[in-house]
Amino acid sequence: MKEIELNTVYNEDCLETMKKIKDKSVNLIVADFPYFEVKGDFDFIWKDFDEFLKWVEVCAKEFKRILSDNGSLYVYGNSKKIAYKQIIFDKYFNLENSMVWHKKDSIQYQYYSPELARGFNTHNERILFYSNDIDMSKNPFSLYLKDIIKTNNISNRDIAFLFPSKTGGLTGCVSNWINGENVMTKEQYLILQNSFNYFKKDYITLILKYDNFIRQFYNPYKIEEVLNFSQESNITKKYDHPTQKPPKLSRALIETSTRKGDLAYIPFGGSGVEVEQCQILGLDWITGDLEKKYCDMIEDRVKNAKGEVGLFEEKNIQLEMF
Repeated sequence: MKEIELNTVYNEDCLETMKKIKDKSVNLIVADFPYFEVKGDFDFIWKDFDEFLKWVEVCAKEFKRILSDNGSLYVYGNSKKIAYKQIIFDKYFNLENSMVWHKKDSIQYQYYSPELARGFNTHNERILFYSNDIDMSKNPFSLYLKDIIKTNNISNRDIAFLFPSKTGGLTGCVSNWINGENVMTKEQYLILQNSFNYFKKDYITLILKYDNFIRQFYNPYKIEEVLNFSQESNITKKYDHPTQKPPKLSRALIETSTRKGDLAYIPFGGSGVEVEQCQILGLDWITGDLEKKYCDMIEDRVKNAKGEVGLFEEKNIQLEMF
């Protein structure tokens, strides 16, 4: 089997592309699935909805295989049909948020007639945000603490005595740290260092390793579950694709959930907006589309994408200030 090439557009079915991707090698997946009989020729290639959902589940299983334990997944869907996808993806991933993209400049506003309508106007789309399974007991703080306890004959109680409850009793803080349920603060770590000679590592060293271990989530855009973003494409008419997503929305989601140098997989390349933002942010990416004209569109868009520093360096500076 031919090895996958990074930063490459594949003119093929996403399931064929994923066969070439190694297990747990992808940090982010942005899956702007076909919505099923909503818009675009690609939305009408299944004989019925059941066949469509079976295909969605095959994709979900492959996403599970290639996504890293600390990776993130975004799944787009139509407001009336996203629930069926959620049932599938909930079996394989951990749902973090069910988000609503509110199209604040939706053209549907102009067709809305309060006198004639017999339902609520729809100018939203849905985005499901998922995390993968990660063993938090293997985070750098947990591993280091367990090693210190084992090699220096210290008991959990010896450490717990340093962090009594408000009433003076023992707490479960040490067990929580070992299990990964909590991570000690800098102040708590300094107490350990001042009380025992065994804790030699700097806190910043551990926190940086921890940040690389856990799922990335850095949200300076202050995104909430309701995403108020312009469609943009209705205004610019820049790319000839029926279901393109706005660059600002795509960038915000991608940048929130990745580190510089991460690998993003975009199974349905479409107009190339997500790939363009990955290119701008300095991420590696893999994408594809069944239609050659969209593959060409993506490649042209990537060529014109200009790299930016983005928020990654700002985040690292803040971490180093611990």
